[in-house]
Amino acid sequence: MGTIKLIALDMDGTLLNEMQEISSENAEWIQKALDADIMVCFATGRGF
Repeated sequence: MGTIKLIALDMDGTLLNEMQEISSENAEWIQKALDADIMVCFATGRGF
C-alpha cells in the first residue's frame, strides 16, 4: 500500500454533528493530516 495523499471526508452525519459543527477530536485529526502533508477534501452528496 502506498503513501496516503488525500483524505475525503463526508460532511453530513459523519464529520459534522447535529449542530453542524466539527468536534474537537475530528479537528485535531484533520490538523494532523494537514501537518503530514495529506490533502483533506470535504465532500457531500447534496446538490447545489
